[in-house]
Amino acid sequence: MGGAIFYAFSLPLPWMLGAMAATAAAALLGQPIAMSRYLRQLMIAVIGVLLGSAFAPAMLGQITQWAASLMLLAAFLALLAIVIPWLLGRAGYDHATAYFSALPAGLTEMTAVGMDNGGNPQIIALTHTVRVLLVAFSIPFVMVALVGYERPDTPAVIGASLSRNDLALLIGCGILGLWLGVRLNLPAGALAGPLALSAAVHLSGLTASSPPGLLVSMAQIVLGTSVGARFAGLSLKTTAKTLCLATAVTVSMLALSGVGAMTLGPVIGVEPLALLLALAPGGVTEMSLIALALDQDIAFVTTHHVVRIALIVMIGPVVFAAIQKWRTKQENSITNKSQE
Repeated sequence: MGGAIFYAFSLPLPWMLGAMAATAAAALLGQPIAMSRYLRQLMIAVIGVLLGSAFAPAMLGQITQWAASLMLLAAFLALLAIVIPWLLGRAGYDHATAYFSALPAGLTEMTAVGMDNGGNPQIIALTHTVRVLLVAFSIPFVMVALVGYERPDTPAVIGASLSRNDLALLIGCGILGLWLGVRLNLPAGALAGPLALSAAVHLSGLTASSPPGLLVSMAQIVLGTSVGARFAGLSLKTTAKTLCLATAVTVSMLALSGVGAMTLGPVIGVEPLALLLALAPGGVTEMSLIALALDQDIAFVTTHHVVRIALIVMIGPVVFAAIQKWRTKQENSITNKSQE
């Protein structure tokens, strides 16, 4: 119903954002909103195949030109890992909760790693849920209002009509990619596996087709519902401080993304709006769908977000462990001096 209402009013990404808004509101009002993890993974695999279909053979020469923007992304993540934990620490968060709440990666990964390092899993999970929801909502509406993008009347469809061969390839990419992504424990594996295989078959020229628009709309509804369902069991009264801090963190991240994209985009030869979508701290699936809906370079945006997740998941915990070791050493040094 949320998706249908958003679609009726010609709002951007109606099926995902409408479902997200309706289920989040219902969950906060105490309704029993839930989403099957397996259904979510299946539909994310559909989105992965769709995003992979944006890769074309003619794009191979462009990938080497993304080095500058990928370096900018790494520097941006390093800045966030310094500034945001400091701000959250000043607001009363412990070191682990502040650090893993600040890293814009997957909710599941950051919550699990943060809890293993002594952080508060409820605060970390809620912070990332608010981040994904606010970024998914704010960017499409701001671009539609200020830049004049219009939502297409039907879901975006890339490529030609489906033949039996096309259908077999796309289904194979989805099923095998989902299995590999989960089995190999890839960052955002349910998306990354199908996306990688779909990109490979499209770059090789084996097919130029993509999943049907109706299936894509269904996948967006499931994806939006899964985000909204994360608010189940919460109340505005008991989580007011965390919600306010999460909103402040998200707005700060978006502001840094916008400034970086608008000032450095022309310098490195990247369209500022595409760079904004690549740097924005949203979920990889949501941001890639926004790029698709706003007619931006899907391959560019998706690649940057997959790299962002991979960098954070692989390097983030290592950096935190090094910081904690240094902090412990400093504290021991101060204690020894006071005893002398």
